[in-house]
Amino acid sequence: MIRVSLFLAFFSGLVLCFVPCPLRADLRAGVAKVSITPDVREWKVPLGGYAARKGRPATGVLSPVFARAVILQDGETKVAIVSCDLCFLPAGVRNAVTELLKKTSAASAHLFLAATHTHTAPDPLAMHPGNTFRDLKGWTSFDERLLHFTAGKIAEAIVRADATLKPVQIETASATLKNRNRNRRGDPTVDPQMTVIRLVTKSFSSSANTPAILQPRSVLVTLINFAAHPTLFDDTDMEISPDYPGVLTSETEKRTGEGSVCLFLNGAEGDATVSGATGKTASERVQFYGKTLADEAEAIKSAPTEKGISKPQTSLLFREIEVTLPPRKPHGTFIVAAASLGATFAQARALVNTLMPTKTTLTCVGIGDLLLIGFPCEPTGDIGISAKSLAKKAGYTNPCVVALVNDWLGYCLTPEQYRAGKYEATMSFFGETIGTTLLAGLERGFKA
Repeated sequence: MIRVSLFLAFFSGLVLCFVPCPLRADLRAGVAKVSITPDVREWKVPLGGYAARKGRPATGVLSPVFARAVILQDGETKVAIVSCDLCFLPAGVRNAVTELLKKTSAASAHLFLAATHTHTAPDPLAMHPGNTFRDLKGWTSFDERLLHFTAGKIAEAIVRADATLKPVQIETASATLKNRNRNRRGDPTVDPQMTVIRLVTKSFSSSANTPAILQPRSVLVTLINFAAHPTLFDDTDMEISPDYPGVLTSETEKRTGEGSVCLFLNGAEGDATVSGATGKTASERVQFYGKTLADEAEAIKSAPTEKGISKPQTSLLFREIEVTLPPRKPHGTFIVAAASLGATFAQARALVNTLMPTKTTLTCVGIGDLLLIGFPCEPTGDIGISAKSLAKKAGYTNPCVVALVNDWLGYCLTPEQYRAGKYEATMSFFGETIGTTLLAGLERGFKA
């Protein structure tokens, strides 16, 4: 099943490289940034990302975590892109946000909710309504209060963004970064591309006796797409933090000015980790790497002749592609890992059958030749590059893969990667065909 909303907005004049395209006047955008940091003094909030923590609660807040939202609207159609400082996003979070938006001005917004994949934020397993396994020692179980708190803050960000809509233009650029990420499995493939998307506002001042004067551009929102695991903090770090994405986004917001918001959209990070992060402590490495990526993003902006910059176009697209998943199948190493928590074989299978869906969606947002391809999982570099290749064949010259959008399936691997094992296979719950299944669904969606 494919639901498509496609609206075109036409621009006047010819523009090249990083010169912004004026979009139709009724194509608008609004932004907001809302803290999703719970009060850990008030209630025990487990941190997500590392099973070794065994459900221990956060001891404090090193840096707050946020939901950063941008609303795109073309006529009656709205798309909400939200970057959340969380490890992943179970479908229950999206469902709760949808319910909360029903009686608001943003009720009609199509949702593209993405997790940055920080491993030092409130545990999304506690936001999964089906996660009622309370008899496993060290296992995080469902906390209705945490789900409602987090979904409420995400919905608040969307509604606030919807209240600030204004005409925008789009600037898009991409570049290949050297030595900023690497394949942690030892496989040869990693996606080194960073794409930077800016929505900018321009206004005209005029009077009866003077011609219109174009005012300086203002960056309303920056979206940065790059693939690397935010695991500079490890399982011994027990304070809430957004890891390097928090530094990248806050640093970019400082540079683009007051009121500007930056969203980080993690790419095909399933087997990608950071490279070149230096410092004596984890905090120093987080600061160094986050600021380094902010520098890289800014350099892309200031180099309009660099290869990889695409001409911005004007069409706005939202598409969801429904995919029936392969049978749920825990990997043998997952059974062993679950046993360390005291789970029997039957309980390990029940975990997978309860937490994993039978169907999911691939979610796409397109603006001209730019396409955000939202995977409901952690795709490896091989899967991500294959997805980009399919998008290019469909006519999108600047596709971006975004991990962990609107649902959570664990890892998405090629058959060869699944058979080779390692950690990523342990956390892949649909057997060796999950990657080919999702890619086939994407290809089908492009042809429809």
